[in-house]
Amino acid sequence: MKYIFSTFLIFVFLGVNAQNVRLKKKWLKHYEGKIPSYEVNLNNEIYKIDATQIEISLTKDSLYVKVGSAIWSGTYLASKTAKKKYEIIGKMQGSGIPEVLYLEAREKKLTRKGLFPQPNAILTIHKK
Repeated sequence: MKYIFSTFLIFVFLGVNAQNVRLKKKWLKHYEGKIPSYEVNLNNEIYKIDATQIEISLTKDSLYVKVGSAIWSGTYLASKTAKKKYEIIGKMQGSGIPEVLYLEAREKKLTRKGLFPQPNAILTIHKK
């Protein structure tokens, strides 16, 4: 019983400290960048994956990701991690793998966390 109560207190504490926020309109933009080239080891053979263009659009309640010719959409949840820094977790339709993004508002850049062995991609605001 003591362990259940302790676990409950930990989850309550974590829930209170999680600062879910709504992103300001000035950060709801279209971001563009490149996923750098990388190598994949499959069945003891090394395959080189070329650099790929990536585009991410943030709207009030949706997230759109375009990698090469593939497009995904979904919803997201943003939380403040530090002053002017946000973590965005996107739940994409048809995929169980979340998109993890880090917005650094001061530098006006968005970093997409790549899935191993894919490297992280740094995106900047696309000016029309």
